[in-house]
Amino acid sequence: MISRADLGVARSGLPIGLLILAAAIPGTRLLVLAALVAGVVVGLRLDAPARWAWAAPIPVAVILGWGLLAAPLADPGGADCVSLGSPPAAWRAIEAGLALASLVLLAFMLRARGSDLALQWPNQAVVRVAVVGAVILGPIGLLLGAVLARPFFGAFELDLSRLGFIAPAMVFAVANGVMEELAYRGALLGWTARVTGPRFAVIGQAVVFGLAHGGADVGGEPIVLMLALGLGGFLSGAIRLRTRSLLLPIAWHVALDLPLYVYLACRA
Repeated sequence: MISRADLGVARSGLPIGLLILAAAIPGTRLLVLAALVAGVVVGLRLDAPARWAWAAPIPVAVILGWGLLAAPLADPGGADCVSLGSPPAAWRAIEAGLALASLVLLAFMLRARGSDLALQWPNQAVVRVAVVGAVILGPIGLLLGAVLARPFFGAFELDLSRLGFIAPAMVFAVANGVMEELAYRGALLGWTARVTGPRFAVIGQAVVFGLAHGGADVGGEPIVLMLALGLGGFLSGAIRLRTRSLLLPIAWHVALDLPLYVYLACRA
């Protein structure tokens, strides 16, 4: 028989279920965002524990809603490659600002602690792994990105000849890495886990993360990319739970996003 505790987890899992719907069906995103906001308002008025579960998906819902807008494209001839104001870097920085502003507002309303978002420094061993991993993954991603991403985006070549791309690439990568880790592994995982427990939360955020990355810009089979990033989201969530910190996931995420900027703005 289903216990009362199981029913409670199922009800508290409804917000993340709505987020899965929004990630899978773009046309539902604004309605889901409105429903989540309404749920938070009710939860706060009642001072109910479920307010955490309803607040948790909102930063991700903001990101998904932003994704409905047509992003400006970089100059196909590479003129934007080394510009700090290049469309991919500026667009992602604005998106990060909106998503993180919603997270800060929710944290204030919930009176959340930094530890709820895994905003704390891990032990020195984890710091070393984070730094060394980022230093290794960044160059490897830039050198092998065209080969590794071919199943997802088709055949292309990256232009690494102009070193000035590093500055806008860092703007793009830091904005994207910090935004997604705080939204998915910070709020979505951490706040949901307060109500449902960590197992449901880590799996749920990974499913959303995978589904959210199957857009029209994928040149190959979207399902392959969604599965790969869903697995990556699960591993990042597990690391966050194990280390109680987002430092390692953020550092590696930023490093792996460097070639994504080059793909968007500096293709040969």
